[in-house]
Amino acid sequence: MTCVECGQDLGPTAGTGRPRRYCSRSCQSRAYRRRRDRGRLAAPTPRPGAGPGAGQAADHAGDDLLRVAIALADADGIATVTLRSVAHHAGVALPEVRRVFGSRDGLVAAVVQHLLVRPHRTVPSSGSPVRTLTRLAEEEWAAYQSHPWLLSLVASSRPPLVPAVLDAARASAEAFMALGLDPPSALGRYLALSGYVQGMALLLLAEREEAAHSGTTYQAWWSAEVRRLDRTGVRRRHPWLEAASGGKLPDAFDADADTWFRDGLGRVLAGLVATGGGDPHREDALHERDSSHGRDSPYGPGVPT
Repeated sequence: MTCVECGQDLGPTAGTGRPRRYCSRSCQSRAYRRRRDRGRLAAPTPRPGAGPGAGQAADHAGDDLLRVAIALADADGIATVTLRSVAHHAGVALPEVRRVFGSRDGLVAAVVQHLLVRPHRTVPSSGSPVRTLTRLAEEEWAAYQSHPWLLSLVASSRPPLVPAVLDAARASAEAFMALGLDPPSALGRYLALSGYVQGMALLLLAEREEAAHSGTTYQAWWSAEVRRLDRTGVRRRHPWLEAASGGKLPDAFDADADTWFRDGLGRVLAGLVATGGGDPHREDALHERDSSHGRDSPYGPGVPT
């Protein structure tokens, strides 16, 4: 076993009691200060004079375990991800996984951080706030597309407040404040925007679960439903169904959901960026201001960028 802070070997372990995590009180104190100042999931800093890779051994081990946890969740759902299951599939001892994450809550928080962190990207301090909000919403949506079960971890009144979640909230709130909203209102608009993204992502999660439980594809389900609606005469009473589908079966559900999400995002943002109760004059001013900077709206006339 190695020190979780500096990566040095801990030597023989005692046969009883909790396993050691640090090689010295100095490393223990350094780890405490790092968590206090930079967040619980901040990476350890190698100790001066340590050999190549020192201080990163625990990080590499943690990254490997996170990849196992994410693969498990992708295959069988987040409920199957426990310290024990991760240890089993990673081929390591349970105490090793417990040493890295502490508890299942710690493992879940690390998974959320790993999937939502925005490496090497910073939110611009200038430019169109609505473009920033659009990009943040699209990034969150992309995470749910890749891992629909992630929604069950963050769509909560008490989500894991890991740095990645807080950074996204701060960036969104600052973009709304740049449009003239006060901080409480900006927080409310951020939550409304995130609610739209997460609400659409519920469809992704629901379809993934339906497919797993039923063993049928989205297209096969629609085909069976069309036959049933024809037999009962429902399609004749609802001709809009035929018009909405273009007379053909839908494609893969994820592709349809992505189309619906992107069609609605600009419209939702157009309402959320309005101030003064949705004053249309404010909307026009926002549009004219961005247009004056040479930015045409990607959402069509009258929708600010």
